[in-house]
Amino acid sequence: MTSYIKFTPISGSKNEDPLCYLLEIDEVKILLDCGWSDSFDIDSLSNLKKISKQIDAVLLSHSDLAHLGAYPYARSHLGMTCPVYSTVPVANMGKMCMYDLYQSKANEVEFKTFTLEDIDNAFEKIVPLRYSQPFSLTGKCQGITITAYAAAHTIGGTIWKIKQDTDEIVYAVDFNHRKESHLDGTVLHSGGVVLDSLTRPSLLITDAYNSQVVHPARKDRYAAMFDTMLTSLKNGGSVLLPTDSSARVLELSYLLDQYWAQNGLNYPLIMLSNTSYHTIHFAKIMLEWMGEELTRSFSQTRENPYEFKYVRLCHKIEDLDKYPGPKVVMASHHSLETGFSRELFLRWMTSDQRNNNTLILTDRSAPGTLARRLYDDWEARTTEPVITGANRTKIPVKPAITYENVFDLKVYKRVPLEGAELQEYESAQRTKAEKDAAQAALIARSKIIMEEDESDNSDIDEADEDIEGLLTRQFDLYVRDAGKSGGFFKHAQSYRMFPYVEKRKKIDDYGEAIQIEHYMKSSELERMEQEKKRIGQGANFGKEDDMQIDLQEPILPGRDESPTKYISSDETFSIRCQLRYVDLEGLSDGRSMKTILPQIAPRKLIIVHGSKSSTQDLESACQGIEYFTKEIFTPSVGEVLNVSAATNIYRVKLTDSMVSSLQFSKLDEYELARVVGRIHFPEDSTTPSLDVSMADEPAQYEPPVFVGDVRLSEFRKVLQAEGIQAEFKGEGILVCNERVAVRKTGTGQLLVEGVLSADYYKVRSLLYSQHAIL
Repeated sequence: MTSYIKFTPISGSKNEDPLCYLLEIDEVKILLDCGWSDSFDIDSLSNLKKISKQIDAVLLSHSDLAHLGAYPYARSHLGMTCPVYSTVPVANMGKMCMYDLYQSKANEVEFKTFTLEDIDNAFEKIVPLRYSQPFSLTGKCQGITITAYAAAHTIGGTIWKIKQDTDEIVYAVDFNHRKESHLDGTVLHSGGVVLDSLTRPSLLITDAYNSQVVHPARKDRYAAMFDTMLTSLKNGGSVLLPTDSSARVLELSYLLDQYWAQNGLNYPLIMLSNTSYHTIHFAKIMLEWMGEELTRSFSQTRENPYEFKYVRLCHKIEDLDKYPGPKVVMASHHSLETGFSRELFLRWMTSDQRNNNTLILTDRSAPGTLARRLYDDWEARTTEPVITGANRTKIPVKPAITYENVFDLKVYKRVPLEGAELQEYESAQRTKAEKDAAQAALIARSKIIMEEDESDNSDIDEADEDIEGLLTRQFDLYVRDAGKSGGFFKHAQSYRMFPYVEKRKKIDDYGEAIQIEHYMKSSELERMEQEKKRIGQGANFGKEDDMQIDLQEPILPGRDESPTKYISSDETFSIRCQLRYVDLEGLSDGRSMKTILPQIAPRKLIIVHGSKSSTQDLESACQGIEYFTKEIFTPSVGEVLNVSAATNIYRVKLTDSMVSSLQFSKLDEYELARVVGRIHFPEDSTTPSLDVSMADEPAQYEPPVFVGDVRLSEFRKVLQAEGIQAEFKGEGILVCNERVAVRKTGTGQLLVEGVLSADYYKVRSLLYSQHAIL
């Protein structure tokens, strides 16, 4: 059975904006990703706002801002209430990503777009799935099965397969077929072969982000990054690597820690983000989601690869003061628009020692951001090195440059109140405290009066409780329930047993009590205690459910409650530093994508998320592939595509006035009606509506339509039942009472021929009755 399938880009089509797409299968609306930018501009969510309340399911593919950034806001402010599905790492790391960005914005401005509670509530609603685990949706989505497959790029990154009846839809964006230090390549193209369950889908949705990019060899890129770092460090400069806080930072931090260990370097290596400790904690407990080589090494040595030997975790920029001299800092966020990376960029690249400091970009970031401006400048000013000899086919790595430029940037600061502002603030706080105290006293007085009234009224009613009933209760010790207050309503006295809860010990299969501390190395215990003391936070490392982390303290450091205010200013900065871009985005390049797509061999292809030139490049490449589908779509944002297997199927909603105007004719078990009206598109829906024509529109005559397929052999029985002699003569001609002939033409049209008589009109009337006339 064929489903009615529509696809509408909400954001991220023919551009590099965050990813968000609406997939409609019959009446079911599925949202594919729910991304946002770090500007958190509410106006950019106008398209999502129109449909958020109608969404039946959300599928999240990666744990970064571009794929799930708008999800907490949509859940708390746009009325989204549907189930949300992702892998366990996407949920865990996505939460860390949003925590870090929230704190970064709160350090700069009075940020009220969403709260930490909004983030918690949203991620608690996520249904965790494992790879290759078919999951049948329920409710309105019944009949649809979703399956997650490894996409690489980020831990838990997902390629989604959505199946209903004979239709199979594959949503594969931001995948990586190459093996990395902490992740294996995607199963979409493992060992040079596409996974059988993902081949020949009805529809493939993929991105063109890297269509025009060709990567140098991975070892050459890593070598270039290390060389640039060491050169800067030996010259007395520090190195800044802007990155995200929960996804690609895992590859970068593991890679650098290994390099420091192999080369015995003594320079401080620091991860700086608001959630660095918890990000690494989740990495430690989710090794099963990482590469096979990494997990095998852990099984053999029992050394957790994310128990770093050289990487130091910092939560505040003041922590860097503990590490004087040249250093390497991985700081969030990679766009350089917010967070610690922007603050360090303004400190280091504009200081007196700026000649020796280095900025290494590992991500191109989105157009319009500071990081993208720097990347475009680096790309324009670099020339590819000449490759000679046997290495002529080798893709070169572009060098670092000495970068000088002047930028007009907005600077955000949180400064303490002083002078008259501080006095005004303290006065307002005193007034508020006095008002709260007066209100509390009034409430307490009212409560005492009400309790006295209750006591007077209940002396007779409740003084003597039924002793027999009391003794039959199964309590040995009775305590007044202090948890209930009188309020305005009367509560009967309640009694409960002394609140003692027996803590059960964990027992193994042999009856021995399990003590987790016995199975941990002393170094691990010491490190845990040091980390707890250093950041003032505790974690339960023995918790089995890795969807949650049991914290005794908040994930983010406590906010400074001293009176402060936010200020911003436009300033001009003279930037001078060593600048280099090293691709560590972890995505397949254009050459690889153009090799993989023909092997997937989809029946239809939709290309999203890429600049116009990249989208056109991938489309042209696919069009030029022999035996590849020619049904290739590159929709713009808001454009509705009908990608059903039978493309002559369309779905419209009939208005109430249209339904009441219809005249139905019965045909067998069906009732049919002819519909003529005007199509219009509501603002809050992608499904068009059909309404009756306007009164001032001229009525057009439409000839009647006969619906039904009549066989002459069956019609002969109808005639004979009415007393009319009917016999076949010649080639399929039914002769009735020797006066009227009924025959069927080659096109299936029925003709009634004969002398105008009572028999003619009776035969014609019987023939009409076998049809529905519209």
